[in-house]
Amino acid sequence: MTSRSRLASWLLGPMLLAAPVHADSTVRAVMNGDLRSLDPLWTIAPQTRIHAYMVYDTLFGTDAQGVPQPQMVEAWSVSDDKLTYRFKLRSGLAFSDGVPVTSTDVVASLKRWMLVDSAGQFIAHVLAALETDGDKDFRIVLKEPFPQLIFSLGKPSAVPSFIFPARIVDGLAVNKQIVDPIGSGPFVFKRDEWVAGSKVVYRKNLNYIPRAEPPSSISGGKTVYVDRVEWLNIVDPTTQTAALKTGEVDFVQFAPPDLIADLRATKGLIVHSLWPIGIQGQMRLNWTNPPMDKQGVRVAIQNFVHQPDMIMAVMGNLTDGQVCGALMMCGSAMGSEAGTEWLLSTDPEDVRLKRGMKALRDAGYKDEPIVVLDATDQVMQHNATLVMVAAMRKAGVNVDLQTVDWGTITARRTIRGPAPNGWHIFLTTGGQVASANPAFSIQAPANCEKAFPGWPCDAPHEKLRAAWLKESDPVKAKALAVEIQRHAMEIGLAIPYGQYLMPAVWRDSLQGVLDVPEHVVFWNMRKK
Repeated sequence: MTSRSRLASWLLGPMLLAAPVHADSTVRAVMNGDLRSLDPLWTIAPQTRIHAYMVYDTLFGTDAQGVPQPQMVEAWSVSDDKLTYRFKLRSGLAFSDGVPVTSTDVVASLKRWMLVDSAGQFIAHVLAALETDGDKDFRIVLKEPFPQLIFSLGKPSAVPSFIFPARIVDGLAVNKQIVDPIGSGPFVFKRDEWVAGSKVVYRKNLNYIPRAEPPSSISGGKTVYVDRVEWLNIVDPTTQTAALKTGEVDFVQFAPPDLIADLRATKGLIVHSLWPIGIQGQMRLNWTNPPMDKQGVRVAIQNFVHQPDMIMAVMGNLTDGQVCGALMMCGSAMGSEAGTEWLLSTDPEDVRLKRGMKALRDAGYKDEPIVVLDATDQVMQHNATLVMVAAMRKAGVNVDLQTVDWGTITARRTIRGPAPNGWHIFLTTGGQVASANPAFSIQAPANCEKAFPGWPCDAPHEKLRAAWLKESDPVKAKALAVEIQRHAMEIGLAIPYGQYLMPAVWRDSLQGVLDVPEHVVFWNMRKK
């Protein structure tokens, strides 16, 4: 055994001793971060959303072409005036405890979802009625047409409309977490084997009946061919790859960038990007915490974001990254780089930093500490954060860099204002589905306390988003998207810091891995 193999065996040994006898029917995966919450409406952390797709199901799911397809729904119709939608659930739906899924569960789940998700909030604004019509039927009645209703019910990000038991979510406030993970999805969460910070375990849901269609992205038949899935929280990249090479793990969600060449050269491993146009880096600025409450301060920060340096720090080359100033992602139909003159400036570093510091002073910055949260267990965010902080400090900004893990950030980022443990900046990521839509992107809203952490608050921006949502002419919709982009950069809504190709890597004994933008799904996987 190599030294790496011995290290991996020593670290993984206690986990593997607890594995079942039929190890060939268990998929062991290293996911990008630890699971901290079981409630996908309480947090949009990707780990929680992927967990939710394991244990819950949705009414619709988007296929590989981004078209919503029925999932829990058997049939649906819409009235001629486009105001009344009727739905029938497919037969055989049951929660993992054997209780049948009913329309009451659907109504309770959608009501809670509409409080959180940007698409759900749009629906709530035009909603006349959401009601059951028997055990398996329900209807949605609108006050005005909303052509994106079905897409909203099936979109995979950022907050999918998962269906929960009404007995768990009926009347549950969105600031209260779900702790009972009973769902009707293809897997069952094994709470008794959950070791926080170490291991998460799922088993096949014997009550789940998959659809007959072949799987396509997040839609179609979610057939489970393995007995168990284990998520192992291995932070060290070298240990991850050593465990992968020796067969102690089967799958790593993101291949460590500096080890990709070695992994590609290793026989028996497959290195492949499941997200075709990559991951977008997104910087959130806290509008509720001075001095970031000043528009000029937020805009000035763009001068310290030099994407080529960040891409080099993350990927080690510029080939696997793309300089991009589009909040709706480069390569998407609505992507635009309007208003990014400072962000994408090719001026020398000293010019950019001097300009940024002057802009901060002009906006009223008086050397207050700028708290930057640094997720040390997230390679992409961590390396990019260090590059940005170095530039800020070189310019003369008083930066308070606080190193934590990603789980801590997902909790701390919910803190508003200058309270203890408050923050000003953190870096996150988004995928091609969540970031490409000016209305539904988690980064897009500026509706104050309802917005994603950072809580942008700008009525003109919200007016532009509403206009885009109602526009049926693609040319006019694109023009609105450009205006949304320009205005977002002018107010300092958020700052993109490039796009990155972060491939997954798995052993070739693991078959049936599906390409699903922004997610990893474990149905359809087989162990050879």
